[in-house]
Amino acid sequence: MNILQWYFGFYAPAGLRDLRAGASWRTVFGHVDAWGYTCDDTYLFFDPRGAGSRVLVTHLHDEVEDQLVARFSTCRQILRFTPDDRKLRVPLHLGMNCASQCAHLVGRRAFAPWSLRRMLLKNGAEIIHDTQGRPRGEG
Repeated sequence: MNILQWYFGFYAPAGLRDLRAGASWRTVFGHVDAWGYTCDDTYLFFDPRGAGSRVLVTHLHDEVEDQLVARFSTCRQILRFTPDDRKLRVPLHLGMNCASQCAHLVGRRAFAPWSLRRMLLKNGAEIIHDTQGRPRGEG
């Protein structure tokens, strides 16, 4: 599957109130997921959650639209990244979190959501959605 365009959705870090409400402690530093599409409009949605990754591959318009609406309403920031032919020679197996798994999709390494964001922007990513600085709930 050759992804033409990758999108990375960055979520706000979980605060103390979120943790008390049941959020995972793994989201204290934020969360990132990824999605992209192929030349035949097949979409891949990848959400590397701590309790098991969620992967959805679909070409159905309604499913794609539902997934995109969900991400644009909950992500703090979304970046668009055009992949190159870069590949990792040595895979990283220990300590893979959401950021390292998403970075691996595009042949890069990152350990935290903010380092993935910085690396993507440095390598030509474009911000297509940004709610930074808005009060919570106003996205």
